[in-house]
Amino acid sequence: MGKITITEKQEAIIRRLNDPLYTVEFLKEWVNRNDNVFINAPAALQAMGASGFFAAVRAIERAKESDGENT
Repeated sequence: MGKITITEKQEAIIRRLNDPLYTVEFLKEWVNRNDNVFINAPAALQAMGASGFFAAVRAIERAKESDGENT
């Protein structure tokens, strides 16, 4: 899979969700990491959490688009 780029619409969704950990800056740093759980378990789990949160952001974006909202 290619590098994930966070769009402005996705940034707006992330900011509205206002999670204390999963900020735009945090996700930009962690969403593209590919750490090995056997070599660096904390980083691998952190990256996995960021990927899961970002997957939810994408789902929110798709739901808003299907409802006809711009963001």
